[in-house]
Amino acid sequence: MTEPTGTPRALRISFEFEVPQGLKKNIHGAKIHAALDTIAGRVIGMAEGLFPWASRVTVRKQWVYNWTDETEIHDLPVSDANTPE
Repeated sequence: MTEPTGTPRALRISFEFEVPQGLKKNIHGAKIHAALDTIAGRVIGMAEGLFPWASRVTVRKQWVYNWTDETEIHDLPVSDANTPE
């Protein structure tokens, strides 16, 4: 079996458009999808010129209700292996 050469790589760019807490406005799904399609189409249209090395673009669309969102960062002990010289 032949192993692929090189390390798999991907450039990921994310955007979050936050709805202010307590906003009473009804947000229509059709308008969200139309906006996402427009943004995706424009990015894909620019991709060939901006990222000529890319062979594929994956578009991920999510509508997220963040009832809870906790992130913890933990520092590990300093060692010769994780400290720049």
